[in-house]
Amino acid sequence: MLGFITWTWNPELFEFGALSVRWYGLMWAVGLMLGYWVESKIYDREKMPEGTMDKLFLVMVFATIFGARFGHCYYYEWDYFSEHLSEIPFVWKGGLSSHGGAFGILLALFFFSKFVIHKSYLWTLDRIVLAVAICGACIRLGNLFNHEIYGDPTSMPWAFSFMLHPMSDVTGFSEPSHPTQIYEIIYCLVTFSVLMFLYWKTKAAQRTGLLFSVFLLGIFFTRYLVEFIKRPQEAFEEGLLLNMGQRLSIPFVLVASAIILYHLFMWGKARSENKVKSVLAMGAYVAVMAVLSLLPLQNRKQQMLENSSVKRTEVPDMGEPVEMDVKQVPDFLERTVFVSAEGNKIHFQGGYLFIQDKRVAGPVVPVASGASKGFYLSADGLYPGSVYRYLLRVYPNDNSILLNLKDLRGNYSSVAGNGKR
Repeated sequence: MLGFITWTWNPELFEFGALSVRWYGLMWAVGLMLGYWVESKIYDREKMPEGTMDKLFLVMVFATIFGARFGHCYYYEWDYFSEHLSEIPFVWKGGLSSHGGAFGILLALFFFSKFVIHKSYLWTLDRIVLAVAICGACIRLGNLFNHEIYGDPTSMPWAFSFMLHPMSDVTGFSEPSHPTQIYEIIYCLVTFSVLMFLYWKTKAAQRTGLLFSVFLLGIFFTRYLVEFIKRPQEAFEEGLLLNMGQRLSIPFVLVASAIILYHLFMWGKARSENKVKSVLAMGAYVAVMAVLSLLPLQNRKQQMLENSSVKRTEVPDMGEPVEMDVKQVPDFLERTVFVSAEGNKIHFQGGYLFIQDKRVAGPVVPVASGASKGFYLSADGLYPGSVYRYLLRVYPNDNSILLNLKDLRGNYSSVAGNGKR
């Protein structure tokens, strides 16, 4: 039996001069096009006025990108972006949040429903979710091509070992891990298929909000469950019982549950003989959701207790780090070229880290976490920032640094060793 899959897919589709086209961007475009096609069929069936679909497409594109970008900046890296507001629109540097995209879509569609098509808000949501589900599958495929947002180590035969630096000449692979991108692709496609069946083959669309609630459960409740085996995207999530993705998913699940319980209640109210069945169905729904939500949560608590008792590997002790002002560190780095024990040339230019003349991260961001005082180099999308951060520590005499690849769970593996001037 195959032990695991070594994933070496190149994130770049092709280069044309200074222009680099990546699979991730292509998957976004494919997802938007598929969503446009699906929604066009729906709007044709609903006999909407000509040109309505084009307006909806523009609204969806801008709302998704703006919401996804702002959501990432606000929920995951606000400490940095609150002081660098001008960098929020820099989508090409990486960092998009699916929850932020969802909030952006919800807000934009409220105004679209009210002022453009003059339909109820839920009418619009019931129909747009089919397009969003298929687009979500494409985006997660882009994450797979990017070697990012994957899961915990596993011994399952379908585990993937991802490249740590897919956009550089620096080699290195992750431990065999859950390919959670594929899991999310599957639940997006299943949700899309269920919604297509309900819309085209049943009268579900006549029950206001029902399709929307099915979508919310299929996407966000499943996302809540998958997050239990996914590595944290940011350092602050390491010690959380529920990570940011799960916390942002819970409101969507609650809204979906409220809509479903309402429809079960109305079904029982419409026919007196169904009242008992309706109450039983509502109770069964709440019980199942509670069990599915709390069982993995209990397992997470147990894992956290076990992890707290394990002594983690620390970086080699080279003495106390040099106390430098935040402004001094970039100056020190800019005027120094380092060569690691492995022979990799490391330098900094414009605040960015280059290894073998390939930019892999930036800019330098100060951090103080227990004994590991130093400077993190924040991710900009050129390597799997959802899993790793470079840890930089400056040592005495201004003549050496220690560069390590720091797993957010506390384990270290050398990426550059000791660099000397």
